[in-house]
Amino acid sequence: MIQVKYFGMIAEATSKEGEEVSVSGKPFSEVLSEISSKYNLGDLSYQVAVNKKLVSNPADLQLNEGDEIAFLPPFSGG
Repeated sequence: MIQVKYFGMIAEATSKEGEEVSVSGKPFSEVLSEISSKYNLGDLSYQVAVNKKLVSNPADLQLNEGDEIAFLPPFSGG
């Protein structure tokens, strides 16, 4: 299992702040796609962090038991 956390407008869209998800050997891109489809996140803009590090290319990532994924709203500078 991995921990998935939702912040800002993503938390509002999912109506939850987090959940546990079974990865069972799935690639990261498939897990991301499943979560996006489950909560209809396709229209939202967000960034993803794995173990508190922003991910720019999720296709190259392999998830491990105990990892943490965070769906983050867009950042604005200042």
